[in-house]
Amino acid sequence: MHIQVTLIEIIWGFLIGLVLGVFFAVVFARVPFLERISTPIILLLQTAPKIAIAPLLLLWLGLGAAPKIVLVAIVTFFPVMTAMLTGIKYVNKSYIDLADVLKLSNWQRFWYIEFPSAIPTLFAGATVATTLAMTAAVIGELMGANKGIGFLLATGQEDADTASVIAMVILLSAIGWSFYAILDHLRVRMEDRYS
Repeated sequence: MHIQVTLIEIIWGFLIGLVLGVFFAVVFARVPFLERISTPIILLLQTAPKIAIAPLLLLWLGLGAAPKIVLVAIVTFFPVMTAMLTGIKYVNKSYIDLADVLKLSNWQRFWYIEFPSAIPTLFAGATVATTLAMTAAVIGELMGANKGIGFLLATGQEDADTASVIAMVILLSAIGWSFYAILDHLRVRMEDRYS
């Protein structure tokens, strides 16, 4: 049950952060003015210590899964957004010229040129984000929860149960490795599809 709770928080938070990161990267690439005015707010949110944000989210959203999912989405958003934005901005100029000649719509330009070019950087950002997502979920559970791996870690620490704490650390490492392996597999599949 505890593993399932943490996995749900990580997966939902990661997916929300991923979708928002890709969406805002595309918007910022199209409208640089929005990027300029949004960057200070995004950086402020990103540089704020997550251990300080977690109690606020717990106060606002309660002890359920919602504050952990939001925290995971926050930490996932930035690396995904910056990686995707970098991938879009540095598309090979000859492809952009070709898109102009073919009069591709914004959607076609994104789907056939920008997205395939951004796949390597997007997956690099997503890989970093998975590590941060796990950390955020555990921090959220350590701050206040009655379920989850972070809750078991806190309980093991309070009870001075070294074996339980070590087991939870090993379990979190295994989950992290699994996420990395899944993302690496998806990256290879996507690169094969778009190459």
